[in-house]
Amino acid sequence: MIMKYGLLLSLLCFTLPVVAGESGDLRTGSKLYAQKKYGQALAKYNEVLQNSPNNEQASFGAGASAYYLKDYKTAAQSFEQVTKHNGLRTQDALFNLGNTYYRAGQKDQAIQAYRQAILKHPQDKEAIHNLQLLLQEQNNSNNQNNQNNKNSQQSSSNQQQDNQDNQAGNNNEKDEQQSQKTPEQNDSSNKQAEKEMANRVMQMARENEQKPTGKQNELQAIEVEEDW
Repeated sequence: MIMKYGLLLSLLCFTLPVVAGESGDLRTGSKLYAQKKYGQALAKYNEVLQNSPNNEQASFGAGASAYYLKDYKTAAQSFEQVTKHNGLRTQDALFNLGNTYYRAGQKDQAIQAYRQAILKHPQDKEAIHNLQLLLQEQNNSNNQNNQNNKNSQQSSSNQQQDNQDNQAGNNNEKDEQQSQKTPEQNDSSNKQAEKEMANRVMQMARENEQKPTGKQNELQAIEVEEDW
């Protein structure tokens, strides 16, 4: 992503009236920043801001230094402070604010900052470029999420169908197991049936013995008859 920090820090010429002490601190801060001593530069800019909280140059330099220290929260606060002044560096601060939000993972805020920067300066090619990249990235991410959701729904539907098929298969297998008994199971069933039949026959015999009819005598005769 295109950055403007080196170029913009070189614009820290002191066009606004400042006291001698602040001017010297600002120069020192710019020198430390140019030497990539960002921590020391940030400290120097903060010294100026303690006495002059609305110093646009110090806020801008503090934001740039904090950015390279990856202290994106401080950087964003500093650049936002610059934008409140609506001064010479407002558009540049908005652009850098977009970069800061992007690095912090706050992409919606980054898009908003880039758009505001473009409104301030419609010919800002860098802001336009960054905004296009971010919108394209966001669009790709949305498309990927939609595809993932679609795949997840399809997978869930397939899994549900598989479960139904498996359940049906298990039921069929259970039915087959019940209908296809082993020889041992068949033999056991036959013996049980024979036993039940024998019990019924014995019960019928006992009932007939208790009946005082001619049929009882006939049955007795038949039972003892022998073939000579």
